[in-house]
Amino acid sequence: MKPLLKNFKISLKLKIAFLFVLLVVVMMTIVGYIFMVRELNLRVEQVKERMERLARNIATIRSVETEDWDVYQTYIDNQITVNPDIVYIAIFDEQGELKVHSLNTDWLDLETQRPLTNYEQANIVLRLDQRQVAEESQKDIESQSVNIIIGNQNLGMVNIGFSLVDLNDEMKSNLYRSLLLDVFFIFLAIIFSFIISSRIVIPLGKLTKAMEKISRGDLKQKLQIESRDEIGEMAKTFNFMANGLQEKQVIENFSRDLGFTFELEKISSLITERIAQALNSRQAYFLLREKEQASHFDLVVAYPEKINRKIILTRSQQLCDLALKNRKPLTGKDFEAHPELLSQLGELKSINENALICPLIIKDKVPGILILSESKKDKSYMESEINFLNTLIAQGSVAIENAMLYEELTEQERLKHELEIARKVHLSLLPQKNPQISGLDIDGICIPAMEVGGDYYDYFVLDDHTLGIVVADVTGKGTSAAFYMAVVKGIMLSLVPIYSSPSQLLKELNRRLFGIMDRKVFITMIYATVDMRKKVIKFARAGHNALIMRNSKNAKIECLTPKGIGLGLAHNGLFDQHISEQKIDFQPGDMFLFYTDGISEAMNEQLEEFGEHRLVEIVAQLKDRTANHIREGIIRAVNQFVQDAPQHDDITLVTLKAT
Repeated sequence: MKPLLKNFKISLKLKIAFLFVLLVVVMMTIVGYIFMVRELNLRVEQVKERMERLARNIATIRSVETEDWDVYQTYIDNQITVNPDIVYIAIFDEQGELKVHSLNTDWLDLETQRPLTNYEQANIVLRLDQRQVAEESQKDIESQSVNIIIGNQNLGMVNIGFSLVDLNDEMKSNLYRSLLLDVFFIFLAIIFSFIISSRIVIPLGKLTKAMEKISRGDLKQKLQIESRDEIGEMAKTFNFMANGLQEKQVIENFSRDLGFTFELEKISSLITERIAQALNSRQAYFLLREKEQASHFDLVVAYPEKINRKIILTRSQQLCDLALKNRKPLTGKDFEAHPELLSQLGELKSINENALICPLIIKDKVPGILILSESKKDKSYMESEINFLNTLIAQGSVAIENAMLYEELTEQERLKHELEIARKVHLSLLPQKNPQISGLDIDGICIPAMEVGGDYYDYFVLDDHTLGIVVADVTGKGTSAAFYMAVVKGIMLSLVPIYSSPSQLLKELNRRLFGIMDRKVFITMIYATVDMRKKVIKFARAGHNALIMRNSKNAKIECLTPKGIGLGLAHNGLFDQHISEQKIDFQPGDMFLFYTDGISEAMNEQLEEFGEHRLVEIVAQLKDRTANHIREGIIRAVNQFVQDAPQHDDITLVTLKAT
């Protein structure tokens, strides 16, 4: 029985209809009681009051008339005639003996048609006065009694019996009509309840179905609910959530696909197609700076309609300055002061004031622009769409930068410049300057070996008080290691704004890298976030060297190694099981050291390694120095140790000190 009841479900529409009908029934019952029962009681009280007044009038006759009881007879007979609802009037003396009576035989169901004798009438009056009537007639007759008082003497009593049949019949008639009205209004209530419940349940049903589709991976869901209530607000929230999930999926797929190739033409096509699809643009054009002529943009890709003829737009300094000033997609309003710039786009189809001109900004230069015509749905793009476009353009710019650099480098002699190409790519991934965060002194360096390796470090300013730090090392040497790092940086740029947890970021990074990396290659990495407001460092490591920390309070130096395996070594499940995140509270004066094995495994001519123990000793000696001095002191100590031995691996070092 319990499983059966557990599986039994009542629809929300039926529940609402039932409650609505129940409310109507209760309200009509209350109203019926007030307007019928109370009205009947009031009318009965009025009749009783009238009969009481009549009885008092009859009682006063004795005080102004003779003592002859016959005086009453004529009067009460007249009262019976005048008041047809009176059944009988009986007058008793002080001993309780019936002296005078009058009977309205119209209210009696007599077995005989002959006139009743006075004795028979008296007998009936006495029986009625003593309520010796059938049980079903008890409620149809009432009586009122008044004593006959003269001075201090009680000379008898006047009893008047009157009928309530008419009132009761009227009550029954009203009750019948009320029941008919109740049935009619209940029927209307059922209809209206289903209409009202449908307006609530149908939108909720749409929301439920849309959420089920999203749970199955179909993120292209949008609710069209215009109601201005909580359900309407819920629909807006759902649409915002669904749009956010779609954007997240687009960013992930976009970032992943950009990492699959370094060919400029393929990346340009991918950027144009994906962004046009994501923003539902009618037409998109991708233009890049000409190789031989830096003063022009050359049309590279047009989507979805191809353009077979060559189109060249002037790459004026005015346009580049406008792009660098705004650093966001430009609209027709941005060109109001420069109409000549917008007129240059006249050769392209569907370009008007609603179009978007999206500059690709790479190291304060504008090597290309993406032009989107008006949206298929709306004439102009919404602010949220422009912000989303800005994110995609930022990712595409990194991919274009790497692709352009790769294309430029591969044009040189393949064997002679292979390592130089990889070195430039590698160096382009590294920070050009140290970040400025209040209360934080930081310095970093990467010294490549003669053979290009795969060391990488970077900073991510998450907000005005939080900094992300990453140090990584790819196994192997040469261009493959350098370009894997380029892929890692591109993915990191897309993941850092999304994941605040270092361990979650590394899990997602491994998920994206596992399917595209050679099984013989893996990456070690340590990623940390430094919150200067809360004075907290959170970090996770994927098979990388320890994070060295010096506590300024007790001068204790620790090598922190939370568990974790290298990126690209294991699938998601196994990788996720073997990674953890550590949280450290720090205070001014505390120092942290991020490094690669190029330092700890640096060897002298006797093939003796520098080792972590020497690194810890140097950290202890440089406890009161700045981050720059600590970094220089460690590099100096390593160089003194190896002396003339060749550097066999990249050296990467990031020193951090709370001030």
